[in-house]
Amino acid sequence: SKEWKRISWDEALDRIARLMKDDRDQNFIAKNPDGQTVNRWTSTGFLAASATTNETAFLTYKAVRSTGMVVFDNQARV
Repeated sequence: SKEWKRISWDEALDRIARLMKDDRDQNFIAKNPDGQTVNRWTSTGFLAASATTNETAFLTYKAVRSTGMVVFDNQARV
């Protein structure tokens, strides 16, 4: 679209969740060619904030890794 449209936070978060779920379902790798369970989602990544507490960083890491994402970085390295 060429235009910005105001939407609610609920609508925005629902759309993000739906797009992430669809991509994960389409690209999730449960097992490698040797049959070992790997549970990887390689088509999407996450860039975390660098100005957070250790506790927030730990929880972010756990949440992102629990989805199967292997592409995870911190903006402090960028």
